Amino acid sequence: MHKLSATALLAGCAALAAMGPAEAGGFNRGVANLDGLYGATQLGLYAGVTYVAPQRSYDTINMTLPAPGPSLVGVTQTDVQFANSYVVPYASVGGRIVGDVNCVGSYSQPYGADSEYYGPITFHTASQTLETNEYGLTCAYGFDLEKGRLSVIGGAFYETIDYSQARNFTGYGFGVTGESTVELTSNALGYRLGIGYEIPEYAFKAQLLFRSATNHDASGSYSNTPFAVLAALTGGNPGAYGGATSAPATASATLPAIVDLTVQSGIAEGWLAFGSIKWTDWSVLEDIQVVEGIAGQTFSTTRFFFEDGWTVTGGLGHRFNPNLSGSMSLTWDKGVSTGWDTLTDSWTLAGGLAYDVSSNIQIRGGGAAIYFTEGTKSQVASPLDYTAYSPAEWGYALSLSASARF
Repeated sequence: MHKLSATALLAGCAALAAMGPAEAGGFNRGVANLDGLYGATQLGLYAGVTYVAPQRSYDTINMTLPAPGPSLVGVTQTDVQFANSYVVPYASVGGRIVGDVNCVGSYSQPYGADSEYYGPITFHTASQTLETNEYGLTCAYGFDLEKGRLSVIGGAFYETIDYSQARNFTGYGFGVTGESTVELTSNALGYRLGIGYEIPEYAFKAQLLFRSATNHDASGSYSNTPFAVLAALTGGNPGAYGGATSAPATASATLPAIVDLTVQSGIAEGWLAFGSIKWTDWSVLEDIQVVEGIAGQTFSTTRFFFEDGWTVTGGLGHRFNPNLSGSMSLTWDKGVSTGWDTLTDSWTLAGGLAYDVSSNIQIRGGGAAIYFTEGTKSQVASPLDYTAYSPAEWGYALSLSASARF
């Protein structure tokens, strides 16, 4: 009989927490912590934060820029690090509510992006950010089988997004200086469905969880945007805009559904194996078309045309003594790029430690090294677009979390 303490089980979670937000596929970041759905008769508090430094860059950029005439001129730029570091927090509280029903209230940041550029490329793109927040309530009804315990899981969540883009027109004679920005916000409802199965005496737990897609109709504004000049430059009708440099803005987009299978099991005294396979439906996000509120025309389009994402993880956990345990894992994340960006495959090697301060309090820490494979942005939508090459690079992540039961 292969038994393993709860300490070792949670050490595996520490490693997963460190590497989860480091995924290259699409804009995946954090996941809701649902530990309180299983077994516990006590109320549990869970919280953590992960710092990720992707350190992703363009080695070479080839672009076209406006020049006097009017005409266009080709420009080459090198060595631009664009992926900003970011922090992903999570928090949840939950446990046995009544009878065989456990519920968890959770906060997480499921998706995100944060890029910033410098030099000539800022005419095309100066920055892009996507911030999401998820507030969820998930419950599980569990019942005993002849062997083990089965749980049926369901819940709902409320998701908010803040999206922004910027371009820099300073020095191009467009009548404005500084960055032209688009800022949009939206919110949507979604749901979770799943099933879990556990055999506590073998430290075995399997969970299959579906997180629904969310449909967003965002609204906001353009500011400091030379509509008439840009319309003329791209073959549009400048007469509709006059001298306007600001306008309302709207856009619609779908954030993807996720199916996530996770499994763990004791394999020997003091040893645990764990793994997961996750599919993310990133192909639903083809582009974001922003419509201005003056002439009602699509005025900017950000193209993604992602492929679906796959993330595969395998790892081992080990109990060193009654209070300390650790884990190591390796994750492969399939890139989603089709040539409109450089979101290619990544590999993440992660490690974590867990320490039981007492029978009810545990602290966990983890770290990860992230290897990003090379990629090329080869697709262009117009003469006023750019191509770029990202070399193979390394990033890292650090994670700290804690849990307490009452």
